[in-house]
Amino acid sequence: MNREQLFASFILDRRTGIEIALPAEQVIEAMSLNAPIQPLPTGVFFLEGVMHLRDDVIPVINLKKRLALAETDYSTDAKVAVIQFNAKRYGLLFDDIRDVLRVSPQSIEHLDPFLLSAETVIVDLIKLEQGRRTLELLDLRRLFPDGAAEIESGLDRREPAPAIQRTYLQFVIFSCREQVYGIPVGDAKEICFFNDIDQTFKSGKVEGALQLRGQTIPVLCSATLLGCSEETLKPTEDTRILVMQSGLLSFGLIVDRIYQILVVADDEIMPIPGRHLPHLQGVCRCSKYNNIMLLDVPELVSSQSDKISAMTRLRKKSDETIEETSSTRHLITEHCYLVFAIGKHYAIELRDVQEIIDCGGDFMRIASGGGLVQGIINLRGRIVPVLSLRSFYSCPDQNVVSREPGRDDKLIIGKANGNLVALLVDEIVTIYKQERFHTTPSLRPELQSKKDTLDRLIEFVNGNGLKEHVLVVNVANVLRNHLLIPDQETAGPEEAAVEEPTLVG
Repeated sequence: MNREQLFASFILDRRTGIEIALPAEQVIEAMSLNAPIQPLPTGVFFLEGVMHLRDDVIPVINLKKRLALAETDYSTDAKVAVIQFNAKRYGLLFDDIRDVLRVSPQSIEHLDPFLLSAETVIVDLIKLEQGRRTLELLDLRRLFPDGAAEIESGLDRREPAPAIQRTYLQFVIFSCREQVYGIPVGDAKEICFFNDIDQTFKSGKVEGALQLRGQTIPVLCSATLLGCSEETLKPTEDTRILVMQSGLLSFGLIVDRIYQILVVADDEIMPIPGRHLPHLQGVCRCSKYNNIMLLDVPELVSSQSDKISAMTRLRKKSDETIEETSSTRHLITEHCYLVFAIGKHYAIELRDVQEIIDCGGDFMRIASGGGLVQGIINLRGRIVPVLSLRSFYSCPDQNVVSREPGRDDKLIIGKANGNLVALLVDEIVTIYKQERFHTTPSLRPELQSKKDTLDRLIEFVNGNGLKEHVLVVNVANVLRNHLLIPDQETAGPEEAAVEEPTLVG
């Protein structure tokens, strides 16, 4: 099958216009040099030195020397592409970063074998724009013919310790009186708009109760529970009720605002010294929110457990049989949808959502010539295609369709059959519980070619109490039928590491 491939392109030398291409999956990240390269007097002639990248030391290769160019120096604004080969990372120096592009097999031309020598590292050319633009495709197997033994011998360092398998946790991130907190996704069941609470049950730190599908759910104020404030509750349009399950206890927590689900590596959580703050698991640092306090939910509500337990046994209808908590369904995964906006409301089954992230600096735009994929992101070492749903579904307001993705946009990481896709949307609306769905009866003409991805709809009651029909995106069919990514029999390592779905209010 003649399938297009993704390549990252770099300007090797501005003076001569030499442009180098690498398969996108081989590039871990590309960045400016934040610190000078540390020279090494030993090693091969094209080893420029080493650079420090977080907790690792990366050999940096001067490709101008390796390719025997006349001028081999680099300016202060040089860029480095970090690539991985044979389970090791290396930096390749470039004058600049160009773009990420999709290339058809017909655009790749192989050099004749008689033109190649043992020292040749460029064996293919990529011809674009009817031959007006030519990229030289770097073959890492030829650049490192012996697993880079010569380079490694020049570093004079100890054998690195075996890589430690990192595990990732997910936390619902919310704010309370300007402090940001996180609770484990496993303790979160549902996110509700703030509605009038039945204050008949108001007592102490319990603000009242919420009637949810026949069950009486006691509701507590996070500010009061966390000791932030004893003032009267003043809800705003951002106020949400986070319904949680901790052991046998079901309760709601009023929070000022819910931001997103944050994926955190377990070794990035800093523990709290001593035992005087048992309700805190620890603290993690995030550039967007600074320090986030991670809560231990059972300890947080331990002082209210008797009152919560008594209230959760109350039913809206006295003749209903109480369902045992151990057999209740996980409301986040059963019949729940993530509602988002792309000019109008759409939804996606929550079980098809791995996480939600901001469309930030990791987004790499693709010169796709009008193709479906707008760009790619590097999601913790995995290349994920980005699909703009506003463009895909031909939503109105073409000015918005044509704009560049901004940092306020969101990327919904959808998953299906072992594959991932990043769905670019304008904003996240809420998590919505809906037991029933309906087959989509008809679609406007411009959506007929996408009807396999919109095969159902739900009835959504928005924050104004108005009911509307919302189309549900079928992630599996988007990946299989439109992005032409075949199903995998087993989930990849990234999905295995983060199995819980994501929430955003």
